Amino acid sequence: MTDARTSLAARLLPKLIASLAFAGAFVLLLSRTGTPLVPPWHALRAVPVSAFVVNILLVGLTSFLRAARFRHLVAPVKRLPFRDMLLVNWVGFFAIFALPLRLGEAVRPALTKLRNGVPLSVGVGTIAVERVVDGLVTSLCVAVALFALPMRATTDPIARHLPIYAKSALLLFSCAFLALFVFLWQRELASKLLRTVVGWVSPRVAEFLAVKVGSVADGMRTLRDPRLSAAFLGETLLYWAVNALSMGQLAVACGIPIGPGEAVGIMGVLAIGILLPAGPGMFGSFQLAVFAGLRCYVDEATVRSAGAVYVFSLYAIQTLVYGGLGLLSLQGMNLGLRDVLETPADASENLPTAP
Repeated sequence: MTDARTSLAARLLPKLIASLAFAGAFVLLLSRTGTPLVPPWHALRAVPVSAFVVNILLVGLTSFLRAARFRHLVAPVKRLPFRDMLLVNWVGFFAIFALPLRLGEAVRPALTKLRNGVPLSVGVGTIAVERVVDGLVTSLCVAVALFALPMRATTDPIARHLPIYAKSALLLFSCAFLALFVFLWQRELASKLLRTVVGWVSPRVAEFLAVKVGSVADGMRTLRDPRLSAAFLGETLLYWAVNALSMGQLAVACGIPIGPGEAVGIMGVLAIGILLPAGPGMFGSFQLAVFAGLRCYVDEATVRSAGAVYVFSLYAIQTLVYGGLGLLSLQGMNLGLRDVLETPADASENLPTAP
């Protein structure tokens, strides 16, 4: 037992130190803008309790929709019990949120393999589809919101460069989406191109990548089924619409004068911002992204007052909902926190390897 704990600590400690360094850098950036991470208590009390209750319910609905759409991705391989599917996804969301450097991404594929016999390649493929589709949707949201709505002049360097980031993200996820289809419908050609291009640098790396990407493509078979892919895309759009509604509702309750379009833009900035490496709970990158999104549409005085209340409340509620659902799901699956901590390393050791 002692050796197992030592091994686990040895695997996680370097990643935790790196993630805390990232979080510290984000907090330092925020401090230089003079934006408070924790607003005054009297400012929080000014927000009606009913607004917090409504937002908790909306975030819970968002989490449910995010989890439920998974059934369409895994359907070509296996029909999972709906309850079990929800629990596995909520544990996965909790792990992504809680573990540093997005180590929690490996938890759901590992759990679906252990509990339901779904191959790891399928699990990794579903994550690839989700991340690419979500990235494409949110980068489109950011691009439309930033270029269709009037932006405020700001001295904040991150907010000023958001249009460039939005274009880069849209290009990146569009290419990734195209790559998914190429590997699904022209797998041999895609593998050959990958081996040829990367092979100029390293034939061994090229072969390794071809095997990895090929195995992941096996888990993307949902995209071949028009009915399943349409259902997944429809529920994805509904999930993001409710997410934007929850963010806009809380912003207005906190006294920030934004409309639906601005809420969609801020949501997109947050979704892209938390893809960056961050510490446990995505602390730092979460706050930095929302503040940057607010500065595109709201004056600086409002950002530092009502905006501080909004960002603090938004983060606290999402932590409460995702943490609560994750812990309850662990209990429902008779698992403990240690199982979640051990899963990423175990999963990565069992993923397909190069010959």
